[in-house]
Amino acid sequence: MKRILSLLLLACFALGLLTGCQKTPDVPVVVQKDQEQMLQTAQQGKDNSALLAALEVPERFTGDWTGVNGLVHVTADAEIVLPNADKIPTGSIARRDFTQADLDTFLRVFLKGQPVYEEVYLTKQEAMAQLEKFQAMQRGEIPLSGDATYEKLPDVIEYYAEQARTAPDEGELRMASTSFVSDGPLEKMSGWAEVDGRKAHLWVQNYPDFWDSAVYYVQGYGDPNNSNCQPSTSVPDDIAKEPFQPDFSVSEAIQMGDTLIAELGFENVVCDQTTPVYFADAMLLRGAVSVEDAESYYASRWDDLDRFILDTGFQLQYVRSLNGFPLGYTSVEGINVEEGNYASVWPYETIEVCVTRDGVVYFKWRAPTEAPVLELEDTQLMSFDEIASVFERMIMVKYSYIQTINDNGGDARPRIQIDKVRLSLMRIKAKNSRDTGLLIPVWDFYGTEIYQRDGMDVPLEETIVLTINAIDGSMISRELGY
Repeated sequence: MKRILSLLLLACFALGLLTGCQKTPDVPVVVQKDQEQMLQTAQQGKDNSALLAALEVPERFTGDWTGVNGLVHVTADAEIVLPNADKIPTGSIARRDFTQADLDTFLRVFLKGQPVYEEVYLTKQEAMAQLEKFQAMQRGEIPLSGDATYEKLPDVIEYYAEQARTAPDEGELRMASTSFVSDGPLEKMSGWAEVDGRKAHLWVQNYPDFWDSAVYYVQGYGDPNNSNCQPSTSVPDDIAKEPFQPDFSVSEAIQMGDTLIAELGFENVVCDQTTPVYFADAMLLRGAVSVEDAESYYASRWDDLDRFILDTGFQLQYVRSLNGFPLGYTSVEGINVEEGNYASVWPYETIEVCVTRDGVVYFKWRAPTEAPVLELEDTQLMSFDEIASVFERMIMVKYSYIQTINDNGGDARPRIQIDKVRLSLMRIKAKNSRDTGLLIPVWDFYGTEIYQRDGMDVPLEETIVLTINAIDGSMISRELGY
């Protein structure tokens, strides 16, 4: 194991991936991670075989702090969530593209070997109608509409003329390619098939300048362009007649999800989060009302939920695990960058499965990676008391910008409520790379920011308020990925 570690570190050094490691600062900056020193630190010290005792973790994390000249108030009464493991690993991980083998697996599992047809976004008849409309605008027979201008019209007319020549007739079926088709830097495959009496769609892309995605959905349950139904949790309790609830259990949902994950060939991937969701008919809204009227139309129709809610189910978030220790799921995408430092975007890998009573209706796998590689089986961590001390200091550093807001005439006095603290693995990016990274243990502090507006409390969505490196106590930005 030490030989593997030495080779990894030597390779990292040769590639210039390493920067100097520092103690946690007293100013709101994110520490640049020295991956070699971090792994060396992780090897030293005490035995964590009795995880709870070794880290001196209390039953709950509690506290009350005020800072930033009295503008910021933080309270904590949080459960502490530990993985079901007695040793804490550290590993390495690398991104990858989707392959033809992946595509073959998706076609077999999702489309069941049925004939695959091209997606039709515009028929010949629809293209002709648009072409005639814009030609009439150019001749001055009808007024300009939408964002059309006389300068744009020639290009728009040329586009629809080409579509009128190449698009399929209404009702025409064309066989889709079942391998990747190149479109500049983009490699993609898309198509649909009739599976078990329902229309099923598959859409896969490799996009080196952004990220790779694979999406499967049953007709009516979402699509990669967000123009149809998507799983949502945002039915307001004060508008809905009663809270929606799937008519089957979480365990049944996880069983369906686990079966799919196994069929797709994943190993050491576990369900890390479950959320009840509903599927709302967004297309009905878009076709029925203008954007300006959508909000009031929504509110006036919520008393007829059946008009919008097509189905209920569960959204399952799967994550990779290393020696039984999961990479914690987060809704933070990790796509922020600092110019001249970590210039490439590498979002966190996500594996999402949505199920209804009838089975899997939606799957999305974004930013795929290789299976993690174990580098250290048993990692030394700071005690929880030391981590708590870092939190007390750094939480006010993070919110120091509130002073600037108030100095410039604002009135921001947030209350932050911490309700969960979790130990899990996180991927941090290597210097100037979006292809390789380390998996290190971190403490995530989850909470809700509450602001006052017109005399009322306005809570924001719960999120990870602060992430602390469990090895050395440095602050990590989930948004930047290091």
